[in-house]
Amino acid sequence: MDYQTFIEQLPELYENWGTPEVQPKSAQFQQVKDQVAGMTTANVMQLLNFAVACLEPDEIYCEIGTYQGTTLIGALLNHPERLAYAVDNFTEFDETGESEQKLFENLSQFGLVDQVFFCNQDFEDFFLDLREVDTESKIGVYLYDGAHDYRSTLLGLLLVRPFLADQALIILDDANWKTVQQASWDFLANSPEAQILLELFTPVPRFPSFWNGLQLLTWDRSRSKNYSADIFSQHRYPEVKQAIYQVQLFEQRQESLEIVYREAIDLHEQRYLAEAEKKYREYLLWQSQNADAWLRLGRLYYEGENYTEAYRAVSKSLEMDASNGYAIYLVGCVLERLNQVQAAINAYEAALQIEPSLTDAYNNLGNLLRQKDELEAAKGLYEKAIALSPDFFGTYLNLGNLLLEQGELAAAIAAYAAAQTRQPDNPDIQQNLQVAIAAQDNPEKYHLEFAHSFYQGQRYRTATKHYQSYLALVTGSEEVYLNLSDCFWQLHQKEAAIAQLKAGLQHFPLSEALHYELILKLNEAGDTTAAIAQATKASEQLPQSYTLKLLKALILPIIYNTPEEIDFYHQRYLQELQKLVQTTDLSTPEKCREARFAMARFSTFYLTYQNYNMLEPQQLYGELMHRIMAANYPEWVQPLALPPVEKKIRVGYVSQYMHSYSGTLWLTGWFQYADPEQFEIYCYYTGNQPDVITEQFKQYSYVFHHFPGNLEATGQQILSDRLHILVFPEIGMDPLTVQLAALKLAPIQCTAWGHPVTSGLPTIDYYLSCELMEPANPQAHYSETLIQLPNLGIAYPKPDVPPVTKNREAFGLREDATIFLCCQAPFKYLPQHDYFFTQIARQVPSAQFVFIRADILKPRLQRAFAEAGLRMEDYCVFLLPQPRKDYLILNQLSDVYLDTLGFTGGNTTLDAIACGLPVVTCAGPFMRGCLSSGILTLLGVTETIALTEADYIDIAVKLASDQDWRQTLSTQMRQQCDRVFDDRACVAALEDTYRQLIDTFHQAAL
Repeated sequence: MDYQTFIEQLPELYENWGTPEVQPKSAQFQQVKDQVAGMTTANVMQLLNFAVACLEPDEIYCEIGTYQGTTLIGALLNHPERLAYAVDNFTEFDETGESEQKLFENLSQFGLVDQVFFCNQDFEDFFLDLREVDTESKIGVYLYDGAHDYRSTLLGLLLVRPFLADQALIILDDANWKTVQQASWDFLANSPEAQILLELFTPVPRFPSFWNGLQLLTWDRSRSKNYSADIFSQHRYPEVKQAIYQVQLFEQRQESLEIVYREAIDLHEQRYLAEAEKKYREYLLWQSQNADAWLRLGRLYYEGENYTEAYRAVSKSLEMDASNGYAIYLVGCVLERLNQVQAAINAYEAALQIEPSLTDAYNNLGNLLRQKDELEAAKGLYEKAIALSPDFFGTYLNLGNLLLEQGELAAAIAAYAAAQTRQPDNPDIQQNLQVAIAAQDNPEKYHLEFAHSFYQGQRYRTATKHYQSYLALVTGSEEVYLNLSDCFWQLHQKEAAIAQLKAGLQHFPLSEALHYELILKLNEAGDTTAAIAQATKASEQLPQSYTLKLLKALILPIIYNTPEEIDFYHQRYLQELQKLVQTTDLSTPEKCREARFAMARFSTFYLTYQNYNMLEPQQLYGELMHRIMAANYPEWVQPLALPPVEKKIRVGYVSQYMHSYSGTLWLTGWFQYADPEQFEIYCYYTGNQPDVITEQFKQYSYVFHHFPGNLEATGQQILSDRLHILVFPEIGMDPLTVQLAALKLAPIQCTAWGHPVTSGLPTIDYYLSCELMEPANPQAHYSETLIQLPNLGIAYPKPDVPPVTKNREAFGLREDATIFLCCQAPFKYLPQHDYFFTQIARQVPSAQFVFIRADILKPRLQRAFAEAGLRMEDYCVFLLPQPRKDYLILNQLSDVYLDTLGFTGGNTTLDAIACGLPVVTCAGPFMRGCLSSGILTLLGVTETIALTEADYIDIAVKLASDQDWRQTLSTQMRQQCDRVFDDRACVAALEDTYRQLIDTFHQAAL
């Protein structure tokens, strides 16, 4: 190892070398650190990386204490020719038992698995085993980050000596600690070949420069002397020597530990939480199996609002004592604070099963049930709590709140009075009592304010009661009827929702808002004829409303009853759209604003599912949208010059869905694997549901902007950022995105297959598709210039498939059934394909077809099964939308995945593949009908791609009857599924495409 070059050139790799603000000049190490959990810094990773760069050709890198791979990845990054030993037995920092799996996932992510020889063992055993291996490779760089007690550190240095190259570099992590320093100097006293090269201590642990300090030693077998006796005498650490002596006093330590524990409890009771935490942690280092100590620590974290650590600590306590009702109750408290409401409810119920005297558990459970509008159940819990603890004021307060919400004012006042008797000076009791008394005096105000409050809090059942009580007293406003209708709709009472809108129109016949909602709800309820009739009537009453005119012309059914109906509405849409284009008047600013407002409330989303070439209708609509937007923002539709490309290309992405939504999950790979040295990613999130996925988009972006629902702010920011390329991942899902895309906000504008149909917009230059999903002659389907990226064109993250913890019965399925999973959105199921289900059912009597969020299909499927002489109820199961974990479990419990024709699954198909669920599909004439077949082609499992509809049915029946074939396919899918996930080659091709688009733009400008 050339340590001379290493020490001479190392400072050149850093900014501010020799200061606390030191940091690497390269950003790549911080980017790795942001993706991989670890206890190190980017500075340490840069140092290790350069050390590996200075190895001789036959030398190897070795590290003890790998954890999840941060230092290992930092060392090997961009060194594909280097090999490494990595040793860890995961006895520390691995409470969940996932560190080894995470290590290999991280190595795989960076393509380093084949460069690492990993040993899951104690480092002492590793070196003893290494003695038995005949290898010529010597260790040129050695990082010791194992246990940092004196003995472990010294052994880590002594045992490696025979395997070091003639010249090597030894790096000790956590060198701030005196035990490490003493072990190092004792090693130096015993090894004249070693000498200190560099010491990088830090002022405090976890410091951003070099974490907890580094000490670098050189090893040179030709060296016969290192330091004088005086130097060694200066490096004796009395506290370490004393600590070694204390080992023999271990039994005495037990008594000391009890003192520490009592001190922790005393400090905790006195609310010195930080000091108490240290004492608890000190005690648990030696008494890690004490359930009570873990529970107390968990309660401390809960009181300090550190809910994640609280959950971990209490869970550790329950591992040792699962029958502790209070501990389970505390888990419920933590889960409640983490907003995991159902899990908290389950915990409270479990706690009360074990310990039915927990008054607080009754109250907390009652409060959560109250939030879910389960008022009678909550009331019963409060009454039980009062019976247990009749002197506790809080339960009377909770009961009073519930009674006030129910409208039982006299009973609420009595409950508040009982609470006040027990705690006279409580301001909450006094305030709520006054509210209840005022409600008796002014019931109209009370019901209206409570109705609005519960509506905003999504407690629709209670809001409904208050709105109805209010309307029984006075005539409501438009808002009241709109909100009450929405409450009924959210409660799946569609007829009542529609009735409220009609009632509102009796009082406000010229309300555009009431007409608009009634038209939409009639259509969503499946009565498109009535919706069109209502739109026609409303347009006659409000002829100036472009919104109503738009709905009258272009409204489409969500699902169709016959193929003829599809054709009828397709032709009607085209004809009415042409009329609308011809009659749209933008001659005044008011008319321009009205048209823009209307287009912001309408979407052509359902047109895509008719299985026609969408080019003509999309172009007509796109031209109309562009015309309206140009009339409102004439300065934002002008051609833009391409800004000079200096260091990096600026690429922007605009989306309503940069949160947990399947339609943009595919986009994360484009961000995650982007080359930060060549591209700057600008994000414009226009939605308003930020979550952990939003944080991922932020993490991968150079700049992240959030403008919820704000067209003008988004447009202005995009122009200010002077992008080279602007990408709209999904045009057609959300009206605001379509409006933005109808402007010219960047010189080069693209869309992609988040919504797999042409945008039809004259402002969109390119459509980013992929080779494996396009049919023959695909350009004929696009107004944009089509670009076909390799494979699927995306780097889709591999789903994290959970273990199967539920059985079929939990989903309402028969254990002996052949389960056909039919998990597409209901509007993807076309009536001409309903006979698939009856034909399969005839040949597979045990069949159960599982639909998700598809109740709207029930009438049509009932007719199809009845015409075949079968009962739909015997074969079809309709489930509500499932939590992600349960949905993936359902995939694993199913036998066959039945795809839709015309518009196939995309995300759902990838989920099925990850779960090993065979997919039956049939490619269609358009890209949206070839998603699944393209995925299966890349997977290398094409036997279930049907060529005809009859072939589709035959494959489905064969999969049901041939369990061996089904299992073979499932195994093959699981073994080969990595082919379709995290395909970085697609991202590289995308970035090449971006460069080519810029070159093309320059050439066209010449």
